[in-house]
Amino acid sequence: MVSQNKPQLRKQIADARPHSSEGLTQQLISLVDNLGSAVIASYEPMPSEPDVSDFNSLAAERARLLLPRIVGEQIEFAQGQLAKGPFGIMEPTGEAMPRASIDLILVPALAIDSTGNRLGKGKGFYDRALRDFAGTAAAVIFDEELLELVPSEPHDMRVSMVVTPVRTLVLG
Repeated sequence: MVSQNKPQLRKQIADARPHSSEGLTQQLISLVDNLGSAVIASYEPMPSEPDVSDFNSLAAERARLLLPRIVGEQIEFAQGQLAKGPFGIMEPTGEAMPRASIDLILVPALAIDSTGNRLGKGKGFYDRALRDFAGTAAAVIFDEELLELVPSEPHDMRVSMVVTPVRTLVLG
């Protein structure tokens, strides 16, 4: 039974992680090729998250790759050397790029449903970043985390696609 309470659902999913990321790099490369993305905002994966490290290396050779950094209550995307940020995650030190220049944002998530509702870690950074984003937002999850229903609130921003190690789905 999957909980409809966000904190309980986060714990259930986190306790079941990690799963295999095998195949994820190919799914992401195919997505970038299909979209023709020239500027990609990805993320530096934590050990329990879907591993996009190989994709990031390949994408940096083919496109402009940006990574997130936390500044106050906001997330911004930049290039540059990596340094440990406020949550212990490696973040770029270079100049931030305007979100309007980004074609694709890869959003780490704990779960997604078929309408694009996303369960994040609860701080709202990606909800704020996606609020006025005109490009494509694709959540990256493990297959087991595509759920029938993810609880959502009015401030939660949906994604239009989901990428797992075995498939890429356009959401409605």
